[in-house]
Amino acid sequence: MDNTLNWFNKSSKSAKFDDWISHFHGALYKHALWMVGSQDIAQEMTQEAFFQAWISIDSLNDEDKVLPWLLTILRRTVYREQRYQYRNAETLEELKKLDSESAQTDAFSLLDIYNTLETLSPKLRDAFLLYHLHGYSYEEVGNLLEIPTGTVMSRISRAREALRMQKKPTQDEKIVKFKQVK
Repeated sequence: MDNTLNWFNKSSKSAKFDDWISHFHGALYKHALWMVGSQDIAQEMTQEAFFQAWISIDSLNDEDKVLPWLLTILRRTVYREQRYQYRNAETLEELKKLDSESAQTDAFSLLDIYNTLETLSPKLRDAFLLYHLHGYSYEEVGNLLEIPTGTVMSRISRAREALRMQKKPTQDEKIVKFKQVK
């Protein structure tokens, strides 16, 4: 009987959430549009806010205050994205400056490396940077990320492979590949 009650509670929770989406989607979207000024980004932020709301639905104490709760989640989502964009833009500008100051002789510039690292999942990127950039041992990275050493080694290996797959070929590598195709 308990399982039936749990299923009923989950489905009523899901139905209630569906009602909130249909009832409050327009208000959240309009608010997001005013905050970001782009229809595409506003839609993305609205979807992300509803996703975050679903994850933290148990934190809602008063169901009469659903809209303020959803708007708070939306604002935090937008601010988090804006902080990320600002940091990303600032980093890109700094890397462009460093690239222009140094003589580039290899296939990758600092900007290329940054863009390639951005394609990695956060888990792979964190392990890779802690190990290669900061010089921590596998064990230290495991302690910092609170994961087993074997997982650290696996993540770093997968990150290296992903980076290797995205590496720009040098002129010599292009010639070799061309000869192999013939």
